[in-house]
Amino acid sequence: MILQKPYVVKLIHMFEKYNIVQVLRYGLVGVGAASTHALMAMAAFYVAGFAQTPSNFAGFISGAAISYFGSYYFTFKRTNGQPGGHARTLPRFALVWLTGVAINVGLFQTLLSLFEIPFALNVFIAVALTPMAQFLMLKFWAFKK
Repeated sequence: MILQKPYVVKLIHMFEKYNIVQVLRYGLVGVGAASTHALMAMAAFYVAGFAQTPSNFAGFISGAAISYFGSYYFTFKRTNGQPGGHARTLPRFALVWLTGVAINVGLFQTLLSLFEIPFALNVFIAVALTPMAQFLMLKFWAFKK
């Protein structure tokens, strides 16, 4: 059977050791949250007739809700039966989110002003590094069991 091959066993152990499944879940939640943000913003603007900024804010709040509940129940598999529940994790999640915004904007501005990194590359770097930092903060602090 293929699952008994040595290279498959090593791969499975690596997935378990580095919790790669959790990282993949985090990525899926992120894609879901970003998609929800975009869809809600578009619906608020084009369907409901909201102005641009309130439309984007509505999308942002929707995406943040998907991100929080997806992280809580899917990525980090918290349940209401654990100490603190939402009363503990929601404020921590909000702080991690605000820290992520600061990292993203700060890194972007630093790379732009000190190194004159081209815009597209700068956006890519900020978008790649911010979720990594947020994942670590969420895993080891906000949703720590």
